[in-house]
Amino acid sequence: AGQAGRTLWPMTEARMVGDVLVAIDFSDRTDDILAEGVALARASGGVLHLLHVAAGEPDLAGYDKDEISPFTRQARAGQLTDEHQRLRQMAEALGRDGVTVVPLVVMGPTAERIQEAADHVGASHVVIGSHGHGGLHHLLVGGVTEEVVRHADRPVVVVPVRPTR
Repeated sequence: AGQAGRTLWPMTEARMVGDVLVAIDFSDRTDDILAEGVALARASGGVLHLLHVAAGEPDLAGYDKDEISPFTRQARAGQLTDEHQRLRQMAEALGRDGVTVVPLVVMGPTAERIQEAADHVGASHVVIGSHGHGGLHHLLVGGVTEEVVRHADRPVVVVPVRPTR
């Protein structure tokens, strides 16, 4: 029970105006996560910062002439270029719909990079999907969404994402 006149969610009310960070992974449900972020950015009047955290470089990567690893630095550079281009295309499409969007691709541990990006852009909210990989996966490796929420110092909107059937 709350006290009369007491604000139940002061963190949310205090931050209703501001930029929004939307973290996406290019899954088949990215549109659901984006839609929530766009709605929040429009409601707050802020900029939508569209973030993709790319996987870091592997510990062992070959070069084009090496047969040791099927993964080459040139292939990884191509993947990063493709991911950045996809993000820019999404940002441009949203921009045509009247949303101010800033695309950002970073590399590294996903949850840490999301928190760092939110701090860097001064986001009032973070929007992220919850992919629900299942209990065993969660037990063994944890969840990015859970880690972001656990360490958050701002509201985090979690969009439930279920695989399409």
